[in-house]
Order: sequence, then structure tokens, then C-alpha cells
Amino acid sequence: MFDKPLMIFDCDGVLIDSEIIYLEEEFRVLTSNGIEVDKAWFVAEFMALAQPLWKDKFVGLIKERAGVDLTEDEFEAMKALTRERIAAEIKTVDGVEDMLSALRTKACVASSTQMQFLPKKLERTKLAQHFGDGVYSGDMVQNGKPAPDLFLFAAKQMGGDAENSIVIEDSVNGVRGGKAAGMYTIGFTGGSHCFEGHAESLKAAGADVILPSHSALLEWLAANTNTLS
Repeated sequence: MFDKPLMIFDCDGVLIDSEIIYLEEEFRVLTSNGIEVDKAWFVAEFMALAQPLWKDKFVGLIKERAGVDLTEDEFEAMKALTRERIAAEIKTVDGVEDMLSALRTKACVASSTQMQFLPKKLERTKLAQHFGDGVYSGDMVQNGKPAPDLFLFAAKQMGGDAENSIVIEDSVNGVRGGKAAGMYTIGFTGGSHCFEGHAESLKAAGADVILPSHSALLEWLAANTNTLS
């Protein structure tokens, strides 16, 4: 049993049901360039990558498949529209408020979202109160997900250690980062973006257990930790 472990949550797709918005806009740009991709493949390959890596890979995919150089203006227009939609449509993942309210141990956020946007998301959804200053972005480390740097940085800042930290991640790259950090890593499939085969992808990436909802996470925590008392 874990003794008062540090809980490290990804943001998009775990706390906030926003990944589906990102994906819809990214697929729109791909389709406009005549590119169709397998959604499950795209999610596994791209989701949660550090921002510079993600951009290079996305632009590279369009160049490879369509022979088109996506301009900086086109890329920024996609990101701006995505941010507008998230601001207007943002909502939490079902059950997250009850789960966070039940925790009686340290908890923080470790997300690939840039720091200029990450706190705003948590404030808009009224989740910021659960984390205080424990909000960490890939901007803060040299190597973002799937490298372990962000998780190790978050644990150090929170006064925790890898052996007694639990990562909750919805992406293949996030799971790989959590495991590389030496942390117990839960694959979470409660977001709207979790297409068929998502659980299998997370398991193949090394997730120690797969949980489909925050109510299931609460049950798991009750059985395997003392985080609720």
C-alpha cells in the first residue's frame, strides 16, 4: 500500500476534458491539406509531447504526407482557434471534483500545456483550489514528455520522491514519462478523446493499471493507498 503518496495529475484529458478540442482542430488542418490519419495512431504518437517536439512533428507530418510547408501564420491560427474554443467550451472530466475533494494527500499538476495558459485552465474550471502553487508546465524543464524531467521536477518541488508518487496520465507519451521517472503510473481513459484501443496503447506504453473514470480512481485509491483518510 502507498503511504500518503504524492499524486501527480496531467491536466488535459485527465482533469479537463479538452483534448478532444485540440484533436478536432488538428484533424481539421490535416483534412484541409488532404491528409487522413488513423485517430488512435495520432493520439498515441502526438498527444502530450513537449510543445517544440509536437510542432516539429505535426509540421513534418503535413510536409511528408502532402508536400506542403505549413506556415507559421497557419500554425498560429490553428492554435488561436483552439484556445478560443477551449475558453468557450472548457469543462471538467466527469467526477474529477469529487475525486480531488476526497484526497487527503499532496497533489499537483504536471502538464505539457504552456505556463501562460495552464493556470488559466484550472482557474476557469475551479480546480485551481486543489493544487495551490503545485502547477508545473513542460516549460519549466529542459526536456518535456515523454522524458521524465517534468515528473521528477514536480516531485522535487512538492517534497516527494519517485518511489512514493503516483502519476495519472491519459497519453502514451505521458505514461512513458511517468515510468521513466520511476513512478507508479495509472493510465486514465475517462476523457472524450479516448478512442477504441486507447487503453491498450496506454498499457503497451507501460501503464501499471488502466482506470476508466474518476470514480474508478477513487475506488483504486481506497484499496491501494491511504490518500483518502
